[in-house]
Order: sequence, then C-alpha cells, then structure tokens
Amino acid sequence: MADKTQAGIVRNVEAGDINAVARLFQATFRGSNRSSADLSAYLRDVFLSHPWADPDIMSKVFVGPGDRISGFVGVFPTRLELDGRPLRGALAGSLVVEDPKANPLAGARLLRSFLAGPQDISLTETANSTALGMWQKAGYALEPGYSMNWLRILRPVSAAVEVLARRRAPATLLRPFGRIADRGAALVRATPFRPAERKVSKITFRDVSREEFGKALLALVSNYLLRPRWDDGSLSWFLAQAEHKRSFGYPEWRVGFAPDGRPVAAYVYFARPGEIGWLLQALSVPNAIVQMTDDLFAHAYEIGCSGIRGAAHPWLIPALMSRKTIFYGRSFYVAHAREESLMEPIKSGQALISGLAGESWTRLMGDRFD
Repeated sequence: MADKTQAGIVRNVEAGDINAVARLFQATFRGSNRSSADLSAYLRDVFLSHPWADPDIMSKVFVGPGDRISGFVGVFPTRLELDGRPLRGALAGSLVVEDPKANPLAGARLLRSFLAGPQDISLTETANSTALGMWQKAGYALEPGYSMNWLRILRPVSAAVEVLARRRAPATLLRPFGRIADRGAALVRATPFRPAERKVSKITFRDVSREEFGKALLALVSNYLLRPRWDDGSLSWFLAQAEHKRSFGYPEWRVGFAPDGRPVAAYVYFARPGEIGWLLQALSVPNAIVQMTDDLFAHAYEIGCSGIRGAAHPWLIPALMSRKTIFYGRSFYVAHAREESLMEPIKSGQALISGLAGESWTRLMGDRFD
C-alpha cells in the first residue's frame, strides 16, 4: 500500500523504477548526472533478485509531482534465527533524497514506511548522522557495540598517505615515498606499529577458497544466539556478491582450524599492498578470538597493508582494544524489534547481524560503477 499525501507518495520499488533510482545514486553519491548501466543492473540484482526476496518487505521510492522518483530507501529482507525460532528481518540500506530542502519530509516518510513493514526486527548498519537523526526522532537509539569502527595502523607513513589520498587524489603520488619511509621504520624492530608475532598455538590458520570459507561460516554461525539462517545456496550468493566488491582490493579468505580439523575461526578482508585493508566479516568460537585477531594483523602486515580497518563487533572489541587499535565513529547501527525480548541478543553482543549477515557486502558501499 502506498503512503499518499499531496506532496507525493511512498510505494514499493518496481522494475521500471530502477534507472531513476540509479540516477539518484549517481547524483547523490558520485556527483554525476551520467547514467550507469552497470549500476542499474546491480540494483536490479540485489533488490529484485535477492535470494530471500519477500513481496511484503521491499525497497521504497518517494514519487513526487509528475511521477518523478526523488527518494529511495534500499531494503534487504533477511532471515534470522533465535534459539531455533525463525524470524523475519529487514535491513535499511542507502537512504537517498533528491533536493532534501525541497522535500524535507521525504526521508522521514521513507524510513517510516520501512519501519511499518511486517518484519520482526528492523535494522541498519550504515546510517550516517542524518539518517541516525531520523531513527532517533522515531524513538530508536543506536547500538554502541555495533556502531564503533576501528583502525589498526601497520605502516604509519603509508597509512597517512592513504587517508590523505581519499580526500585529495594527487596524494597518491606520495605512495612510493611512504613505502620507503616505512621500510626504514621496519628495520627498528621495536616500532610500536609492528603487530605481535604469532604465538605458538594449537589453532592453524591458512588461506582457503571462497567455498571452503563458506563451509566454515555455516559451521561457526551456531555460536551466535541471534544469527542468519544461511544455507548453501543463500550464503554462496552473498559470498559471490561480496567477492565482486573490489574497491578495497581483493578478498583474503582465512580459516583457523583446531587440531582435529574443525574450523574454530574465520575472517575475510579486502587488501592491496600499501593500502588500508578492510575487514568484511569475522566469526570465532570464544577461545579463538585472540588468536584470530593476531593472525589478521600479522597476515595483513605480511602482504604489505599499511593498516586494516572494520566495523566493531562487541565480542571482538576487547581483543582489538589491547592491540593498539583506534576506535572512531563512521556509520551507525540501529535496531528495533516488535518484541523487546528479541533485542536482548543485540544488546548483550550475542548477535551476528552485520557484515555478510548485514548489508556491508553490497557494492553500493564504496564501490565504483562503470
């Protein structure tokens, strides 16, 4: 059902809307009015061909005068499980409004329409400060344990160059000088940025294929009270989508195995030598978290990353805090459930509801389109 007013309506997205939605994305996030067939095709794939597609939980568009689409909120249906109980979830992705001054209520109406859906749990892990304000005005607070972002510097000069290059493209010319400076610093073994050497452990980490990584995730997901109901088919789709997210480099799939061959930890991060890597997903049994964190930092250092960053998870924060990690706010996590009891695993940090289980796998977050 559409939400109607004289100023416009909010309704479910339709296949014929996709090119207009792509135009909104290009104008808002890329500063370009150029159409993108690549972006349009991607939007159709992730929003209309999602493996958990639900006709009752769909993305929304704001349609103004002249049937012009001037607002959009991407919605990803998700299937969750709590102690064996299946739940319907919905993740609010990118919220886009053309000319917010001319349509001051469009964003709030899109969010309200999303929250009015039939889902048991409503989530977002990518709210910016504007979207966060809308959630808060609706009475929903951010979840601090899932909202913190972190950065571990490994090669300080190169990391500083990469941060500067994101603001000023010509700074990429400084990369060779950064590498030279960091090579000199590496000769001083007491440098505070070098990660600790891996300790002897019964857990063995190794590079694996995407398929083997998926098998490890299916074995580890039961360690979290609130978790996605992945199966081979759906998880393969998410992993394939994530692998094409190349703006941060190439995926490094790693799994930690116990002596008996059981997977006890797994993580995937994207990396290019000299640049700051980005952690998409990590899972671990409780007694392997420290070893997993040490392996992540050591592996990123060995392949030449200048640093590594990611979104925090409550169970991972203690290990990060004790390893010279910087925490900061970048995007915010907000959750709302129809039953208050469904929020308990989130508030206690026992929920796997971000990364591959959230919306960070999408190319809409930071990737480029032709």
